[in-house]
Formats: sequence, structure tokens, C-alpha cells
Amino acid sequence: MKKLARQFPQALCLILLTACFGAKESKNPNNSGSRIELHAQGITIDAKYNADLDNLIPGYKIVTVGLTNNGVDILKLNPLRDRWEIVDAAGRKVKAYNSLRIKDPHTFSRLPSRMKEMIEYPVAVPLGYSETLDLFFPTHVDLTGFRSISFYSAERKQDYDMLAIEPSRETPITGIAVQDTEPDPRWAPKKKK
Repeated sequence: MKKLARQFPQALCLILLTACFGAKESKNPNNSGSRIELHAQGITIDAKYNADLDNLIPGYKIVTVGLTNNGVDILKLNPLRDRWEIVDAAGRKVKAYNSLRIKDPHTFSRLPSRMKEMIEYPVAVPLGYSETLDLFFPTHVDLTGFRSISFYSAERKQDYDMLAIEPSRETPITGIAVQDTEPDPRWAPKKKK
């Protein structure tokens, strides 16, 4: 009986995650999202904020991102050097945490092992595949109606900027939204002395 009682929270957590990421979308009016297809780079990025996931991991709100690679090369990801940023409804830029293992090891260590696997930042997106990743924000950040989301790929040294779309709009934003200029100096690797 005690063994069953210890396993119940882990099983409940898995059931909640499965329900949250299931096929049915939540009808919560506080949800928002964005989608962009970068045909020249072969990348599609979908970002979705679901208020039902708030505090699923204590102290954090989650934006789920789908990253699809239809390009000609593998898309490598780096949790230390990749940067994700969101512009909230008030127009403030907020940096996302792409890895709780790095940002908050104490909270990460307390999660069930299956949940750790599900939220771990992927290392790459193979050709023709999609990866789902989670971005974490402190609970005080208002993600309802976020205006845009930005991704800096350290491997490609390129920024990808997306405007958010209204939940009722079904047509994705398409086109090239890439800055072909110098990478943002804040996100460039530090030079060794």
C-alpha cells in the first residue's frame, strides 16, 4: 500500500502532462500563440502559451514551442548559447529559460524522471522532423496575449523573430523574418582572454 501511495504523485503528474499535451486544445481565453514558416531556412516555429500549465512546475509558466526542420541540414540546439525571448502584452522583453536543469537544478531534481525527459531541451532537430520544447518563465510574467517571440540560434548565428497571431486566426505568418545582419552582441559567445 505504501509503495502505491509513493507512486501515485508520479502517475498523476504523467496523466496531467498527457492531458495537457493531448490533441484537444484548451478553450481558455488566456491562451495565446504564434506561428511562422521560414521557407528560405526550412524552419517552422509554433509557440503556444496555455494558462492551464501555469505552476505545473512550481514557480514557472510554460510556453510550448514546436520546431520543425524542413531544411537541408540538421538544426543543432544548445541550451547554454541559444536564446529565447518574448515580448509580453505590455511590450516588455522577457528572457525565457530553455533548460530548468541549468537554470534551476534544485526544482529540476525534484521532478519525476519522466517529466525531466519531457521538458529537457533537445540537442538537435533532424531533417524532416519536429521537436517540442518548453520555455520557462517566472510566474509574475504575463504571457497572455504575448506580442512576439524571438529565437537566436547559436549554431547558425541567426535571429528568428515572430509576431504573435490571434488565436482565432488560422493562417500562419509566412515569409522571411530573419535578420541577416550581425548577431545580437548580448548573445554572442564571450571571447577568452
